[in-house]
Amino acid sequence: MRTPFYKTRRFLRPTKRLLYVTLLLSLVFFSFFFSACKKSKINYFSYVSELRSNIFYAETDGFSLRIFATEKEYPYSSDGVKRDTSVRTEIYLFAPSGDKTTAISFSIDETPYGGEMSYDNVKAEYYYSCTLDVSALSQIDCVIDYGGKTLEFCAQSVKTENTLTPQTVIEKLQESESELLASLTDKYGFAGEIYVRLLYEDFPYYYIGVIDRNGNTTAFLMNGETGKILAKRQS
Repeated sequence: MRTPFYKTRRFLRPTKRLLYVTLLLSLVFFSFFFSACKKSKINYFSYVSELRSNIFYAETDGFSLRIFATEKEYPYSSDGVKRDTSVRTEIYLFAPSGDKTTAISFSIDETPYGGEMSYDNVKAEYYYSCTLDVSALSQIDCVIDYGGKTLEFCAQSVKTENTLTPQTVIEKLQESESELLASLTDKYGFAGEIYVRLLYEDFPYYYIGVIDRNGNTTAFLMNGETGKILAKRQS
């Protein structure tokens, strides 16, 4: 009696090949699926378009000096869209009067920086900025020529070992305001931008601003050491 054709080796061999191909495709599919799932977790810190990560402060003889380590987008616009950012060092000097020609000089890693400071009549203070990252420093020594008068400042960072990093503050916000962030998040990412500014008034705080694509802002004031939300406002 002849063996049925479906039991012959010629038929079994292609069937096994088909099974192998099916298993291989399944493995590729599930690998891609799980990989996509892992990539779907949103890194909200990557949507920060303005960051003030450190503040340095010093005062002497009626003068006060503040130095901010910042990173801002360009062009600057609160429109809910994160653009490329650049690192800046912003320096503000409060002086008894604003009618003096004033210049600042300082060195970071033996590289000199400085120049003439402009005066802001609205804020009543002198201002200078440059492309420089000072976020990781604990102290900046500056010399200011105020109309021929030499002033020396040792500006100390307001941060301590207990001050949370901006990344950690965003994580704390994500835990407390998961519904807000989820409402602006879809499979394409986060439809908004975030401002993070370190503040200091005898204690470190963080201002967090979440801006949607319509320019609406939900602002938070957070404890700089615990990440607890102290105030919330929408505008």
